[in-house]
Amino acid sequence: MRYPDRKLRLLLSGHHHMVTLERWREAQSTEPSFYAGMSLGVTDSLDVLYHNAVKARYLSGLLREIPQVSVEVGPGPWGLGISGYLREIPVRVCVEPDPRIDLDPTAPFASFITEWRRPVRYVVGVGESIPLASESADLVICCNVVDHARDADKFLSELNRILKPGGLFFFDVDTFSALGLLKWHLWTKHRHQDELLVIAHTYRMFEPDVVRRLKAAGFEITRREGHNLLSLMVGHSRNSRFVLRKRG
Repeated sequence: MRYPDRKLRLLLSGHHHMVTLERWREAQSTEPSFYAGMSLGVTDSLDVLYHNAVKARYLSGLLREIPQVSVEVGPGPWGLGISGYLREIPVRVCVEPDPRIDLDPTAPFASFITEWRRPVRYVVGVGESIPLASESADLVICCNVVDHARDADKFLSELNRILKPGGLFFFDVDTFSALGLLKWHLWTKHRHQDELLVIAHTYRMFEPDVVRRLKAAGFEITRREGHNLLSLMVGHSRNSRFVLRKRG
């Protein structure tokens, strides 16, 4: 796909910035309080738990054999994510920038979350420098996270580093249409600059650029679900889901 204007190409590709450390810290500071508050609500908690469970079921159906080690980067400070549901995997690791939060015992699903996250090893670390050995994971999971990163390309490169050659990578991210992304950059992020929607997102993604970034990081796409041609140009944002393998 070609774009008529260099500024437009830069907006769509995301090459116009690697966010500053201060900007990333501002975005990341929203996470603990967001999850702590969400844990107190029945509907919000159920929404997160349900959608992660559905993704886990989908992922389980893709596995030809049970991975011995899985790593999920960015599951949120509940420490459950998708990994908590993949009980068939012997070693499950979650990597998150913030310490795992202690849940209010009166929260509706506190006992469930606490029990299901117990077998999952929780590691504090950032996606741009994951504190795990190279080629240590058979399966890497990263869902709805890269648009919160400081450096999206370095983030994806690190996910590739910790995955074994031929290993499976399950990845998704919310992506905008070309029109939606222009609206975000030219209006939304200025008009709503003090709102969580803007503060928490360091990037907003365009699906063709996500594809380019994933391939540049060393992944081979085996399955993709997301935009069609019309929605890519003028539609609402969608969740773009990828199943990938590490080349080599």
